[in-house]
Amino acid sequence: MPESADSCGVLRMLLSQAVAGDKDALGKLLELHRGYLRALAQREINGGLEARLDASDVVQQTCLSALRNFGDFQGRAVGEFMVWLRRIHERNIKDEIRKHVLAEGRAIEKEQPLAAGGVRDFAAAEPSPSARALANEQAVILTHALEVLPELQRDAVRLRHLEGLALSEIADRLGRTEDAVAGLLKRGLRTLREQLNEDNKGAP
Repeated sequence: MPESADSCGVLRMLLSQAVAGDKDALGKLLELHRGYLRALAQREINGGLEARLDASDVVQQTCLSALRNFGDFQGRAVGEFMVWLRRIHERNIKDEIRKHVLAEGRAIEKEQPLAAGGVRDFAAAEPSPSARALANEQAVILTHALEVLPELQRDAVRLRHLEGLALSEIADRLGRTEDAVAGLLKRGLRTLREQLNEDNKGAP
């Protein structure tokens, strides 16, 4: 996975400005986290819920909650901000899943909700490729860059490199052949590398 020290520096700079009271910096910081939050939501919105629950709506809800409650954030590091933001997002995802499950009259246990112990327990309980991939600042940079890709390419790259699915599983999930998925991955990764290189050129 590509790494970007410059982009990590941007995250830290924006957080420092946001903590100092710069609301524009906070907005930019949250915007950079949208792809990351979407990837987290998409991991949990499964079991048929995708047709009724839009991950982007949950992301928007989380961003609004973070804007309203940023005064409660006590940290200074990007990692601390990510944990704080993930807690808000975790709660929103669980609430939306519960709401949709209850609306369908189904038992909530069947929907595989997030771990009740919070984000740290959740990550520890599921040391999967996706949990490891979404655990640091590089995940924010990567998932933000993914937003420039066409939907199928974005889904293929996310499923392969963030969720660790095999080509056959991705093909089944996307309704494509394995050869088609391989092509989506090749084109998506090429565009992703170009985007990350471009971001680095423009970094302060």
